[in-house]
Amino acid sequence: MSETCAFCKRTGCPKTHGHHVVPRCKGGKVIEPTCGACGSFIHATWSHNELRDTFNTVEKIQADERYQKFLKWLMKQPITAHYRTERRNGRETGKYR
Repeated sequence: MSETCAFCKRTGCPKTHGHHVVPRCKGGKVIEPTCGACGSFIHATWSHNELRDTFNTVEKIQADERYQKFLKWLMKQPITAHYRTERRNGRETGKYR
């Protein structure tokens, strides 16, 4: 049984899992079903603080132009493919970013 990703709305993604929209380390409690590609992109693009303060709902992430560009690309890819997302330049690293 596969769930529909709350972000890209694709069904049948092989690695759909529960994803905290606001990271647990920042007090997040809401869990949404998320495919591996979207989860990887979200964490490579925004820091935990950005996810807590600015991009704290599915709708806010979907409305961002970086996610829109990613989504346009993702929809052209086979649903079973696995993607490696690189962390953006200038993003802080460390345990509590």
